[in-house]
Amino acid sequence: MDLKVTWWNCHLSAPSTKAKPGKVTPEFVTVILSLLNDGVDILCLCEVNEDNCRDLAAYIRAAASVDPKYGLFAVRSLYSKDGNRVDDYGVIFRRDKLTETSPAVELNAMADVTEKYLKVGRKLGFKLCGSLDLWLFLCHWQSLRTYSEDSHIRTEVASALRGHVKDIYEGDPDALIVICGDFNDEPFSRSIQMTLKASRDMSYVRARSDALFNPFWRLVGITDLVAGSHLPAGTCASSDPQHLTNWRTFDQIILSSGFLKGGWSFVGSGVEIISSPDFSGGALSWSDLSDHYPISCNLKRIV
Repeated sequence: MDLKVTWWNCHLSAPSTKAKPGKVTPEFVTVILSLLNDGVDILCLCEVNEDNCRDLAAYIRAAASVDPKYGLFAVRSLYSKDGNRVDDYGVIFRRDKLTETSPAVELNAMADVTEKYLKVGRKLGFKLCGSLDLWLFLCHWQSLRTYSEDSHIRTEVASALRGHVKDIYEGDPDALIVICGDFNDEPFSRSIQMTLKASRDMSYVRARSDALFNPFWRLVGITDLVAGSHLPAGTCASSDPQHLTNWRTFDQIILSSGFLKGGWSFVGSGVEIISSPDFSGGALSWSDLSDHYPISCNLKRIV
């Protein structure tokens, strides 16, 4: 049994009522089909709207007429709009491996006292290979321009998400939980590490079943000191020089402790930033489509 999850802030339609919605282009479809062709079971997208998901589903159906394997995938729009508040998610998943067990639940809330809007995310339930319950969270937290790194609101958003994770743990301490997101915070940020309880230490998490494991620590600032070159030192381009880097690791896939036991292990390097320009068919680079790279997490279970 294996599970490959990919997340991409594809920058197609920004979650703002003032932003102009984007169109699904053939180049964009080429990228999506390439990701699906790379063994993905769940592809989570953000910055997509209802029309984008509908058009993408039509393109995938058309691709299935040429290559039947694309017919295995279902597209779900999780887009919603309430006044100026927008949730901008979409999910593409393999129907032969994953069965929906619960509809998407909106987790957004209002902060105590300040009544600030907490854009926490969405939760979905699946059955993996007909036997294992899988919980999927999708997050696209407010930008640092909205709430700064030291803002208590970022802590409150993480605390709200942590509460939903605890609810699942209370029913099953070995629950399989995957949290995908553009958090606009890094693995070492207080919101992620201290409030959400997402550790970089596998042994620590194995010993504490209610902790979370964040494998994206290993992709913070990858550099080849010998060659003097590096893969992207993060998942998205940064335009703020005060951080002394052109890259930030805002996109992460965080796992429950259940994925560190019960026969589960990582495949290959486990996680990766997908930065190859070949995905654009040679016509475009990733930066022509989005300022974020797709990321993936690849796991298998042997019993």
